[in-house]
Amino acid sequence: MDTNRIKQRLNSETSKQSVNTDTFLKINLDGEERLLPPDEINKVVNVGDRFNEERQRSKFYRILGTINPTISNPLFNLNDGSMSNNCTWSVFNNFLDTSYPIDGTPDITYSDSIKSHLKEINGWFGYKNPNISDIGLCNFIDMEPKRERLSFVPDITPYHNPSAYPVKNWELTITYPKIMDKTHNMVNGGLLIVEDVSVIVSSRQMTAIGMACLHNLIIGDIVKVSGTNGYDGEHVIVRTGLDNGDLKGYYFVIDIPPTIGGGIGGNSRIKRMFGGQESEYYFRKFRKIKTRNASVIESDDYETYKLAFSENIYTDDITQFVFNDDIDISNLTDNLGRPLSELYLTIIKTSSSVNSSDLLFGDISSGIETPFISELTNISIPAINKIHNGNGLPFISHVPLEQKVSIDNNNLIQNNIDYYGDLVEYNKIEVKETILAEVSHRFNTFNRETSQTFGPRQEGYFYKAHNLIKIREYSNYVEQGDKFTEGIPDYAVDLGDGRFLWRDLLDIGFNETNDKALDYPFLNNSHYMYDNYCFYLRRQDPFANWGLYYYDFPSDPIGDKITDKFTTNTEDYVC
Repeated sequence: MDTNRIKQRLNSETSKQSVNTDTFLKINLDGEERLLPPDEINKVVNVGDRFNEERQRSKFYRILGTINPTISNPLFNLNDGSMSNNCTWSVFNNFLDTSYPIDGTPDITYSDSIKSHLKEINGWFGYKNPNISDIGLCNFIDMEPKRERLSFVPDITPYHNPSAYPVKNWELTITYPKIMDKTHNMVNGGLLIVEDVSVIVSSRQMTAIGMACLHNLIIGDIVKVSGTNGYDGEHVIVRTGLDNGDLKGYYFVIDIPPTIGGGIGGNSRIKRMFGGQESEYYFRKFRKIKTRNASVIESDDYETYKLAFSENIYTDDITQFVFNDDIDISNLTDNLGRPLSELYLTIIKTSSSVNSSDLLFGDISSGIETPFISELTNISIPAINKIHNGNGLPFISHVPLEQKVSIDNNNLIQNNIDYYGDLVEYNKIEVKETILAEVSHRFNTFNRETSQTFGPRQEGYFYKAHNLIKIREYSNYVEQGDKFTEGIPDYAVDLGDGRFLWRDLLDIGFNETNDKALDYPFLNNSHYMYDNYCFYLRRQDPFANWGLYYYDFPSDPIGDKITDKFTTNTEDYVC
């Protein structure tokens, strides 16, 4: 149509009341643009495939879960003048008033006072208020540290300063394995041997080799021994464990009689052989992860709160935690240079010198949990049961992996965001890491370590520090190729003879065995990782095995060992 405006005057009078009449004009409608015709090819989009593609591609994770704690306070403070000795051993002086006779005898001794008034309810030690004038007669009062000092919910009435702002008893963070430490004495040149024991196998005298961590050996394996007097060389494992079947994961037997005078020295070591390849041993260090908005996750990126109406059978409150910032794993690799398959929820006890717990708890140290082997008391390995802050009392502490663990500037090293995580074995032929020991953290109260009244007492508590969050799986099958093979991943292991070995990273939800596939929700371009974590706070020496238990009056509560009534250990059948 012509672009000039066409004017049409009404045929009647020039008035708003005039009515137009039908007019016929010959006008051609011309245009330079036209609509495209419908495409003859229609594409059908599979919503499931599109969802799976986005899920496999996403590098963001949202971490949340619950912490189910099992905690008690048998190792409580000794005295505290600023708090009138409330909630300490000295509190029982308050019960010596003759107006509260015991068994009709008004002349009560301190020892009787403890026996009569110190109570344990669901693992928590305390007493009932003896002052009849106080509100809440017979209320149970925890000994210090009280349950609110060990709760995962911030303490709103901190120790010695109830009016202070709430303080965190624990810090949470997310870490991933990033660094290998092969220089530590336990792993440098092989796995350290701690003991050799004479054993009998089918009426034949042989030698059992004891380790401070799991040895990952089974009958028929080949082990290379070095640094000994009489055991050096490669040997076939003929049995695991001692003669009574105990500690199968920590002792293995070789067909050599024990060396007279002892064959184990300070640098005696083993290496497992597989396919002619020696295994490597090292500590993995876990690094703080990055988030969508920061290069390093921060200590305020999460929240904790009591899960409503939830507690365990010991009446300990169950806590919910939520990380508010998305975890970002893009461009991150683990200690072997592979795409990440593991994250860890790392739990760190707050101390008084770092991220103040109001002068209640001392420094936090790290080490590995080991079974009780008497020889470990003479070998300086980072056994968590032999670590304390008491200088030379009652004995010189074993050297910990980290002496001052903290949420920031770990071990008092500026900008240090790495933590010892575990001890592993790695063999190139298997292309697999096997965890041999997990790192624990220990702590004690200042009062127990420094008080000269009924002390000092160096036994404290310890707990498992790192909790696995599995985000991907590697294949159970080892792939092999050479330089001409297409699709070899950049993390493949070069054996040096032209061969490359690797394990494929499986898709989320894919399963190549009969085991349940790793699967989790995906929404809003993020993976949601939820789990329930059981948290156990344990004593270092509850059965007086390691030398930390305090015997003098008034002694710490001692544990009762549970006897094995249903399961009997037996030695392996090796014939």
